[in-house]
Amino acid sequence: MRTALLGFLAPLALLATALLGSAVRDHRPAPFGDDLVARSADAASADALRPGRYGSVQAYDRRSGRSAWSYRRPGRTPLRLVGMAGTTVAVWDDGMLTGMSPDEPAVRWHRFVPGLAGWLAELRRSRAGGPGVLLAPFDAGREFLVLTPGLVVTYTTSDGAIRTDTLPPPGCGYDPGRARLIGQTVVVSRPCAAHGTVEGFGRDGRRWQIVADRPAGPPSAPGAAGAAPGLPPPHPRPQGGDSGPPPVDWAP
Repeated sequence: MRTALLGFLAPLALLATALLGSAVRDHRPAPFGDDLVARSADAASADALRPGRYGSVQAYDRRSGRSAWSYRRPGRTPLRLVGMAGTTVAVWDDGMLTGMSPDEPAVRWHRFVPGLAGWLAELRRSRAGGPGVLLAPFDAGREFLVLTPGLVVTYTTSDGAIRTDTLPPPGCGYDPGRARLIGQTVVVSRPCAAHGTVEGFGRDGRRWQIVADRPAGPPSAPGAAGAAPGLPPPHPRPQGGDSGPPPVDWAP
């Protein structure tokens, strides 16, 4: 009798465990504080992304303008949307990057860029008019580079995988306002207190480095005048194309 009862209760316990696990999965909070509003059955199909209301990213149909789905990170604002190689990369004010595609109501990947939020905040406080944070594409957008004063990182666009990361030495910092995309190389000044270098970065990180012909001070404050050694003055901010306000710059 006892054996039969145990044989009856064991499957019930397994079923209860499975149902409880399913309920927990269904009600677990979204990662990274994401708030994704999926499309309904009769919603429009989407072929593009745009900034939406309340700091959201909105997927929509370009022909009709109808919204299909939206994505928010409550309390955060997308500063720029950049489309490349089938993925749209959103740069957020807290230093997060997200990869999305308009045809699927989901976020493909999240990547936090250390130091990016602080630099963006400094740019906003100074109301700088020049370039501040640079995104540059490689291999037709299959990889891209993010450049800030304290970090250079390259990513794979499709999945957000980090390919390389480079830190400047103590007392030095990169100058995003003087960076150029030349072919498949980002050329940037790296001023230091006692010396300076000019460095070239590609999809696999730093390719070369040369010592500047004269000493350079620390990286200039946002919007400050003066050219970094060996590099031309900043390029004008591109017009049209991707959406969003400065201080994120897209190198076409």
